[in-house]
Amino acid sequence: MSKRRERDASVASVQPDLNKRTKQEWVEGAAALKHERFEIAGALFDCKANDLLSRQDVQNRLDAYLQPTEQKEESLNVDSES
Repeated sequence: MSKRRERDASVASVQPDLNKRTKQEWVEGAAALKHERFEIAGALFDCKANDLLSRQDVQNRLDAYLQPTEQKEESLNVDSES
């Protein structure tokens, strides 16, 4: 294999990790996602500090955090007239 191919192969294997950031980096860069730092922190609360997360991972967690599935109102109300 030529040196150029070796270099290209090593760059390609590292490339996916270039777009990943740690939890703290995502929180500090919250403006890039057009959200507040506390929203990012809340969405990533269960991630370890050194976990590498892609932008899509963070966006998915943020969507789930900001718009949780709705619970049926019937199960939340308590019938006090019984």
